[in-house]
Amino acid sequence: MASINLRTDPIGSSFLHYLLPAVSGMVVKSLYVMVDTIMVGRGVGPDALAALALTIPFFALFLALSLMIGVGGSALMSIRFGRGEYEEGQALFSQSMLLTLIISTLLVATGLYWLDDQVLITGASGALFEMTRDYLGIMLLFFVVYSLGWVMSCFVRNDTNPRLAMVALIASALTNLVLDYLFIFVFHWGVQGAALATGISQLVLFGGVLLHFFGGKGVLRLKMPEFRFDHMPKIISTGLPTFFIESTVGVSTLVFNWVLIRTGGDLYVTAYSIVINVAVLVLFILMGIGQACQPIISFNHGASASDRVRQTLMLGIKTAIAVGVSALLLATFASDWLVSLFVSDNPALSELAGFAMPLYFLAFPCMAVNLLIASLFQAIEHPMTATVLSLVRGFGFVVLGLMLLPALFPEAGVWLAVPFAEVMTMAGSLYLYLRYRQQTVGAVSLHASRLHNV
Repeated sequence: MASINLRTDPIGSSFLHYLLPAVSGMVVKSLYVMVDTIMVGRGVGPDALAALALTIPFFALFLALSLMIGVGGSALMSIRFGRGEYEEGQALFSQSMLLTLIISTLLVATGLYWLDDQVLITGASGALFEMTRDYLGIMLLFFVVYSLGWVMSCFVRNDTNPRLAMVALIASALTNLVLDYLFIFVFHWGVQGAALATGISQLVLFGGVLLHFFGGKGVLRLKMPEFRFDHMPKIISTGLPTFFIESTVGVSTLVFNWVLIRTGGDLYVTAYSIVINVAVLVLFILMGIGQACQPIISFNHGASASDRVRQTLMLGIKTAIAVGVSALLLATFASDWLVSLFVSDNPALSELAGFAMPLYFLAFPCMAVNLLIASLFQAIEHPMTATVLSLVRGFGFVVLGLMLLPALFPEAGVWLAVPFAEVMTMAGSLYLYLRYRQQTVGAVSLHASRLHNV
């Protein structure tokens, strides 16, 4: 892949340079979850689907922490590179990896020690408890490598090598697919086999992104990190919006599971498992579009090129809205086919999931706008604004919707909570963006006036 100049190359070509690798990477990431779910649904049964749904909050936590550090640190690195501060960029990478190692190791140790207690928090009992425990217990063994691989892929992508990050993710997904088939359908290892397949695939991802440092491409170098912590607060604060985007998926899923268990028992939880697995694919595509914009925005923000920042954001929003509308149309007209990928010979489950999916997918056109505006504020070092948007979008308004809508719409209310949250958030997102635009235009006009007077 030809190198690009983020300072001078056309925005369209720079965007395309990052778009395919970023979106492919996020799609592959969602396939880790989706392939497990399809294989388990077909090979083990609907009860196992409910068990996997109950483990989503744990996945979301580790992924949220990884992307908080990876996206936050790599965005700061891009800004430093835009200013020509390459040593500071290297320090940000080293400290990000060290921080990931410390946090993930502590969380894995805690998770293994209190494994039963954490599974009980999900609301699981009986056979569902045993399946959830089996799956989570194996996955925890791989979560340190899982976290390090995702953080490293963020830096490799921003270090002008998005193609390698994409190839590593694809290789990891193919490994997961092949091992899922062997462990579930050939060896009959059930949910434990699905967990083992996913864990081994994370080793492939980690090894793949490591190749970046042996090819001499880019600025970053792999070396023993100094035990410095001066950049860590800034890495965390910059990455907090991504943390809340990902972690609120886990928290809202946990709340959804509690509400669904009370509403309709295991059937509703299993239907939600199908809907959320398809929805996560669309969410990750939208996040991939945001990741494609982020290095361009960060670099040009560091270079004080506000016009190029605006052009990049507008291109990203248009692309994301097109994806959101397409997803809604697919869920509206092809929900039966989508549900059939996960389960067959269960009419009640198929009917419920087919009813829920189009309602849930009403969220995506508005979500496209919200995610891209939050990505803008994160990329230009306005983390507090992005964090507030992510919190109210992914948790505050979702919980409010779950409290209000089921009483107003007994059958559809629970599935409309996320669309409600996205519509409410979009009003705030647009207001904050317009205010930022006014400030930016004012600052540019003032600077031009001063130059004219000189």
